[in-house]
Amino acid sequence: MQLIQKAFLLCAIIFIIPSSFSQDGFTYVSQDLESWNTIGLKYKVNKKFSFGLEQGIRLNQNASTVDQVLTDLSFKLKPTPYLNFGLGLRYVSDRGGNDVFDNDFRFNLDAIFKHKVKSFSFKYRVRYQNRNEIGLSTAEGDYFKNYFRFKAGAEFNINKWKLDPVLSAEIFRDMTKYTGGFDKVRFTLGTSYSLKKFGEIDAFYRIEKSLGTNYPKTTYIIGLGYTFTLKNKNND
Repeated sequence: MQLIQKAFLLCAIIFIIPSSFSQDGFTYVSQDLESWNTIGLKYKVNKKFSFGLEQGIRLNQNASTVDQVLTDLSFKLKPTPYLNFGLGLRYVSDRGGNDVFDNDFRFNLDAIFKHKVKSFSFKYRVRYQNRNEIGLSTAEGDYFKNYFRFKAGAEFNINKWKLDPVLSAEIFRDMTKYTGGFDKVRFTLGTSYSLKKFGEIDAFYRIEKSLGTNYPKTTYIIGLGYTFTLKNKNND
């Protein structure tokens, strides 16, 4: 698996040249490299229902500084082979502009449609998410941040190859009263490797670009995750 890590790191080195510029006395970062890493546990209750717990850490400023620490609890319902529904709950310890961590809570609702065409597997996801800072009222400057996210992806099944590539694109629609509009787009190339009874390793390289701003930022993200899956043997 070291080969996968080196390949993604090489992509980041090729594409990223960290830069910033100053205007009106302020410094704006136009590019950055981040590292997103997770470890998780998934439990399949039966063929239609599963839930998982995941712990993550995200580094920014050329992957040198802790930016966020995340704890995710997720539930997935699969009523048909083509349609899934999901619910996610997230606690976020987030570094603010003054380097002081605040605590946020986020939840999301997902609808996912999947289908296959020959060697390709296509997936489309619509997500609604809501996030706010814990312990801070609206009068104190906090307000709910609402988003709709639209994601489309394709996986190519390569015969006798364990690292099938997955390519996806996602756009973010901010529904917040004060800052509404399309404000972010992501492009991701990833893969996964099954360790059979010992779980699965995921890796990805992502480019994220901000929209609708005078000072757009491009973020290059290297991601690595491990998930161990348990199954209810009574429902096999």
